[in-house]
Amino acid sequence: MNLRALEQVVRLREREQDRVGAVLAEQERTRQRFVASIERLGGLLDEAGASGAAPTASPGLSPALASNRGAYKLSVLDLADRHRHALAEHESRMDQTRLALHEAFRRREAVAQLHGRRVDEGERALQVAERKRTDDIAQTVWMRGRA
Repeated sequence: MNLRALEQVVRLREREQDRVGAVLAEQERTRQRFVASIERLGGLLDEAGASGAAPTASPGLSPALASNRGAYKLSVLDLADRHRHALAEHESRMDQTRLALHEAFRRREAVAQLHGRRVDEGERALQVAERKRTDDIAQTVWMRGRA
């Protein structure tokens, strides 16, 4: 494989790594939104107060209002539970994306190292050719000097 083809493969691998990195960054933003949402739901539960409080403990709290508050809290608890479950699945997908990013990095590094070795080999071949050329010139000059 020639150097230009290797350079192109390195660029393609870099783009792949960038693309997977962008996907992971978007997944992290989504994860943060899940976490913030779960925290807000916890705050809503705290603000709702006790749903099973006796009417004497909370004056003005009718049995119907206590029942509504209990249903509200159950709904919020259910929603928070679904969010936690979705967050766990999302974090699992993030782990897979992290592995894909690591693999993309590894592939890019392997091709970049191969490219570097080929560049070094080319430079060494040029140096050898240059030494041979100067040796040939020196030999020609020496032979002319003897004649």
